Amino acid sequence: MLNKLRFNIFWLLDTVKGGYLRKEMNAVREILELKSFNQVQERNKPVLKHLLDTVVKESKFYESYSGYNSLDDFPVINKFIVKENLDALNLIPSTSSDLLEVSSSGSTGTPFRVYKTKQKVLRSRADLLYFMNMVGYTIGDQLLFVRLWLKKYRKNVFMLTLQNQRQIEVEEDLREPNIKEFLKGIQHDQQPKTILGYVSGFQQICTHLDNVNSPPLNCNIKTIIATSELLYPSVRDKMEYYFGAPVVSRYSNEENGIIAQQQINDRAFTINWASFYVEILHLDEDIPAQHGELGRIVVTDYFNFATPLIRYDTGDLGKFCNFEQDNIPKFETITGRIRDILYNTSGELVNPSIIYGGVAQFSEITQFQVIQKSKKNYTFKVNVNGEYANEDELLTFYKSYLGQDAEIDVEYVNEIPLLSSGKRRIIINEYDPKD
Repeated sequence: MLNKLRFNIFWLLDTVKGGYLRKEMNAVREILELKSFNQVQERNKPVLKHLLDTVVKESKFYESYSGYNSLDDFPVINKFIVKENLDALNLIPSTSSDLLEVSSSGSTGTPFRVYKTKQKVLRSRADLLYFMNMVGYTIGDQLLFVRLWLKKYRKNVFMLTLQNQRQIEVEEDLREPNIKEFLKGIQHDQQPKTILGYVSGFQQICTHLDNVNSPPLNCNIKTIIATSELLYPSVRDKMEYYFGAPVVSRYSNEENGIIAQQQINDRAFTINWASFYVEILHLDEDIPAQHGELGRIVVTDYFNFATPLIRYDTGDLGKFCNFEQDNIPKFETITGRIRDILYNTSGELVNPSIIYGGVAQFSEITQFQVIQKSKKNYTFKVNVNGEYANEDELLTFYKSYLGQDAEIDVEYVNEIPLLSSGKRRIIINEYDPKD
């Protein structure tokens, strides 16, 4: 009853303010429920043209592209270029009170900031609600949000109560003895729930439940959404086992919003073609990757008219699928940043899912990190639960992918620390094959 009241209050407030969020959600839905990619592109053609026409007139950075013929004529940019050219990129002075500043921590890339208009913020909220609804979340359900809760992200008690949200601190709340109280509390409270958060937080939950030999929990969890980090199979499987709910992965970032998300029973990622144009470009050149080839994820944001991000290289790698005939392309895989990808001793890229999936074969391992030091040198940091007698099997497994001539040092550690962002890196590549 209370959740239904929250639902009604939410949409009543939107109606009082002009119903803009509902209108944006309907616009997102109309495009993402089309069945033809040609239809999607036709619907977005005037939106893209308006964006490009605006930036060549109003942005110093883009003024030299006024004679453009298509999006392909625009340069590919990245965080470094945005950071170095922010004032020239901006369409609205950053001092404007109508803008929202968004800054990244820089823990997994170059620290930088961008600005968003109120319209962009509204569109991002519409994207968020659409993709949450797509996997079963209903406004009014309790949302358990697991992340590093910096001061700038925290909400006051009134807003948390109104939105039925709990902010679960990945560092404090998921350590002993707090994690016991957290799990006891969500079992006692049987209202419908969705869990959203960092994979590293989910891993801490699973490790605790493994250690106490827990049976599956009855928490009335509808859906679990993993965000900000790669979701590897062992964590997905354990979360589904313990909570009896489907687990999906979301691909998003601070500067753009939700770019793609899995649906229940679909491991491919539904791309947010309603708000972005997405390209997969070659690893070393600004040309399209071949169909089904791993490449750089490059997005054009249709709705940011403060700091326009056109052909923005997110720093992540992915691969398209479902591109036959007039199907709407999806991401088959999203593998993270190029510096989170290993090379084997022959200089070939190693699929990260092999690294993540391989750990699941060794149940004693609670935390694992691989660091590539040079072409043939790797360090494995391993945190184990109890005695560990399978080092030879571990090395044999990974050498079959890294190369039989791989030189691997194994370091046993008590903890692989979280980054300042609250995330934990599984793969670190300190080797550049171009050097």
